[in-house]
Amino acid sequence: MEPILKAHFNNFKKKFEIDAIPTSSDKDGAAFEKFVNYVLFSMDYPEIFTADAELLDFVGVGGSNDTGIDGIGIKVNDRLVRNTDEVTEIALASKKINVEFFFIQSKMKNKFEKTELNTFGTGVKVFFSDPALPENARIREFREIKDFIYSDEAVVRKLDKNPSLFLYYVSTGSEPTEDNFLGNQKFLTQELEKIQYFESVEVKVVGGKQLIKFCRELENKFDVQMNVIDIFPLSVDTVDNETDVKKAYAFTCNALEFLKVLTKEDGSLRRSLFNDNVRDYLGDSKNVNGEIEKTITENPEMFLLCNNGITIVCTDFEQVRDKLVKIENPQIVNGCQTSNSLFNQRDTLNIHKVKLLVRLISTENPGISNQIVRGTNKQNQVLEEAFETTRGFHQDTLEPFFLAFENNVKIYYERRAKQYNEDPLIKKTQIVNLRILTQTFVSIFLDSPHDGHRHESILLKDYAEPRDSRKIFIEEHSPYPYYICALIWYMFEKYFQEERINRDYKKYKAHLYLIFRMSVGEFPPKLTKSKQIEDYCSKLLHILKEEQFAERLERVLSVFDATQRLWIGKGKSRDSIKDRKGFTDLMLEQARENFISREYLTKGKALQDEKDDKVIYEGIVLNIIPKNDFWFGFIKNVNRYEDEDNVYFDNRGYGGDVKDLSPNTPVRFERGTNPKGYFGINVQRIN
Repeated sequence: MEPILKAHFNNFKKKFEIDAIPTSSDKDGAAFEKFVNYVLFSMDYPEIFTADAELLDFVGVGGSNDTGIDGIGIKVNDRLVRNTDEVTEIALASKKINVEFFFIQSKMKNKFEKTELNTFGTGVKVFFSDPALPENARIREFREIKDFIYSDEAVVRKLDKNPSLFLYYVSTGSEPTEDNFLGNQKFLTQELEKIQYFESVEVKVVGGKQLIKFCRELENKFDVQMNVIDIFPLSVDTVDNETDVKKAYAFTCNALEFLKVLTKEDGSLRRSLFNDNVRDYLGDSKNVNGEIEKTITENPEMFLLCNNGITIVCTDFEQVRDKLVKIENPQIVNGCQTSNSLFNQRDTLNIHKVKLLVRLISTENPGISNQIVRGTNKQNQVLEEAFETTRGFHQDTLEPFFLAFENNVKIYYERRAKQYNEDPLIKKTQIVNLRILTQTFVSIFLDSPHDGHRHESILLKDYAEPRDSRKIFIEEHSPYPYYICALIWYMFEKYFQEERINRDYKKYKAHLYLIFRMSVGEFPPKLTKSKQIEDYCSKLLHILKEEQFAERLERVLSVFDATQRLWIGKGKSRDSIKDRKGFTDLMLEQARENFISREYLTKGKALQDEKDDKVIYEGIVLNIIPKNDFWFGFIKNVNRYEDEDNVYFDNRGYGGDVKDLSPNTPVRFERGTNPKGYFGINVQRIN
């Protein structure tokens, strides 16, 4: 392997701790397959695998019965999907959907062979027909997604066009130029086009030099030169006598010159330019983008006056000569819609008449960059969750807490994309992001693992809106529970990677997280900053140590297995486990029986700690229901301090004679909590 490529490969293995994974006897070969999948699927979205080793494992299908395929990715509206639920979710949220199929074959050797290309092509053709060859479980999962896309009426109705198909045959050697191989490559393309499922088919061969270029692009280390029309400096004051903004300019240029920034060597759009943009391209069906493209095609001379322009943040900027500029490592922080519209219309007859305004800010200060991102985008209609990590709780509480917390495992909260890319000592497996913290917190501390697999934007909408009743990322919250969520995620990912947990449990990992939290044997106190929540998290931290975790894991899996048997025994489907609240409730009952002692319950230690000035609620008794040797009932909460309307209570929360609690009896009570919700304690009649 060429030394530079080998350096990129070794860095990848170190970042993802690949050498520690006992995958197969051909450890380097398997690691190279994973490396190629990482590079190719990251080209458009470089942060797609950050803190998501599970997705990287998912797209890797190499091994026994792989039909000559080492990687598969199915993109729906540019998002890699893992199951049919995600396809449905995207279809419901979109007016139109675009589907792309990606297949990869990787060989860690310095040559390309026709026989391997043919085997690869045959595997792809079989994938789009009846399964004529033995297929491993992972390929069957992708086949299920493919069949769903082509058969589900709601999905088919929204297809903007037939899906596109891309095949990548990758090796470390030089790309072949002999007619025999190229003819074979062309023939395979034609054979795949005959399937008639696809809008377009591309069979690409990627050699070692091209792979190195891809690796460099992933680091966003590239520069571009372009000719400008007019240029003038922008005056920027320094902050605290430090030059946070090195220089800033505004210039006008022709659209054809700006396309040099947008276009990769292979002619495709350089999507990595928009990593720092708060929203992706909204499609040409949106009103604003339709107007942009209409101006380009019908009235190009007015584009400069009608369009707000583009804002670029870069590490450096240089005037090579009067009207020739060089931009190093650009990021488009505002202007994603304009850029995509220009790229889509790059072949239109009038594109050479289009001129646009560009603002260019040179800075290496991520704080300044973040200010620019927020400032330039708040002038447009952008979903507020796009700015979630700019809130003070993330910047001033979570991020410094993670950095300062001392533990045998160091976890980093990547609040901004690529925040820790330049630190070679930080492994990808040690990094969590907003997605992970949101999904794990909802699963672990909001008792909702049935929601934990959903996209973070949906979870933030459900659990963080409206602002005055948000349940997550609250300023008063202690950061400790969030750190515990990250560490629970890390330990489970580690055990899955090391194959110490059967992969069959992977889809239920959010449920395992919650059972693990329950295994501490206590219910959590309020999550606001207090000694109680610190003590509770310290107990969880103790069982997250390697030896204790291994022992506790057996009990966690046992509780999950028992719940699954009960669920199926009730006539429920195994397929409905992941996203059913009913399964979560049944699981919590099993966890409580296994981990919460009767002594703990009867002594009242399960009650949530309140402030010294207890909140007193008032209500009226709705009913009393006798059951065996105890009774329970419900109180209508007339104060509505909380969202709960009817509050459960039973004989443990009332010390008097139950005969005195007839319906409509006025009562005062305090509030306790358990995994099922709130309940009344210290209930007293109001005379």
